[in-house]
Amino acid sequence: MSSANFEPAADEAQPDLSLPADRMPEAEVALRLAGFILSLPGSGAMASVAIDAVSIKVGNAVVFDIGHFMTGMGWEQVKEPQVGRSAWTGAYRRGDKTIRVHSRPGEGDVVTMVEGRRIIAECQKGPLARRAGSLEVSLLTTALGQALLFDVSAADIVIAAVPDTPIFRRLVETWQKRPLIRRAGIRLVLVARDGSVSGLDLQ
Repeated sequence: MSSANFEPAADEAQPDLSLPADRMPEAEVALRLAGFILSLPGSGAMASVAIDAVSIKVGNAVVFDIGHFMTGMGWEQVKEPQVGRSAWTGAYRRGDKTIRVHSRPGEGDVVTMVEGRRIIAECQKGPLARRAGSLEVSLLTTALGQALLFDVSAADIVIAAVPDTPIFRRLVETWQKRPLIRRAGIRLVLVARDGSVSGLDLQ
């Protein structure tokens, strides 16, 4: 499985992002994936990231602070949410790249361009620590099912992304060889907390 790393700037090598140690939220997977793709040669200037309320808050408790995360990763908020929009939406810039966070459903969790081809990704959360049961199977199955429903063209690159853990990695290495997944052309991608991304073969 191919792998590549985005090297953070020196002042953000080990940011204190106050992330949960036992799990990777869906919003984190999507934002890390978007940032990684924007770091690739030939990438476009902007990535669109869809994040819904469930990824941000449970009741009144904030489970993922987008502003804190993006600042810690070196992204500066350059556009506040529009009136009537969710509080966590807006635009963030790092260098000449921009991530636009929105809450519109049905558009893909990450949408961007590389070498003139559209990339559209469905992202899923997941446990970082081993738990009883097979939660990873259900999560990866859900990501695949959603990815299959995207309205895409033949030139688009479709991704189902999950956290990079030993269990997810074993599933991805096995499922990526399945005939129907190969026929559909969906890339099964692993996103790690250190910023590395595996399985994103853009050839």
